Amino acid sequence: MTLKALLFDFDGTLVNSEPTHFKIWQTLLGGYGCRFTEEEFENHYAGLPIVATVERLISHFGLSVSKDDLIQQKLAKTLEVFGEHPPALMPHVLSTLEWAKAQGLRLALVTGSSRDEVIPVFDHYHFERFFDTVVTRTDVVNSKPDPECYLKALDALHIQPDEGIALEDTHSGVMAAHNAHLDVIAIPNEQTSDHDFAHTVYIAKGLDDALGWIKTNRLDAR
Repeated sequence: MTLKALLFDFDGTLVNSEPTHFKIWQTLLGGYGCRFTEEEFENHYAGLPIVATVERLISHFGLSVSKDDLIQQKLAKTLEVFGEHPPALMPHVLSTLEWAKAQGLRLALVTGSSRDEVIPVFDHYHFERFFDTVVTRTDVVNSKPDPECYLKALDALHIQPDEGIALEDTHSGVMAAHNAHLDVIAIPNEQTSDHDFAHTVYIAKGLDDALGWIKTNRLDAR
């Protein structure tokens, strides 16, 4: 089937935000007297939707705070930190997006972060020049690994699953795209290198490597 679109995850795929998310959680949990290590974050929390993260943290640490309160604390701190210091782009992001648009591909941003978290960073890098649609946690009922976000993006792009490829960095994201019947390329980072990426067509070393696979394996069919 002709390739018509690429669907990108945000945190850890386009922007190097996972280390910042860890530091924010470390600060917030420190306020409750909890010690939160980078190893814990990488092994049990990296890539999880915030609702699942909060539920797991409250249970693990026995926190006397409501789920909604902790989510709001995390959101407020994230907006503050990202507003002052937007996360850096992952390597080869701009060249990948520019190439995709030059090929006439439609692009979607599909993220488990909220719209409030994403848009300031999106605007900072002027991503509106690249993306045809943006689907965030705010726009769906069920976040990753549920496929709802990808199904919504496919509908907005007016394409079938076999006409697109998703690019993700976590098991949760891969499963969301896979459950929407998309081919998925995994691009693990330092926080997600040990995730299960069995349901992918390729595990890339970076966006440039992913692009090479797409050129070799999907553009020939166009």
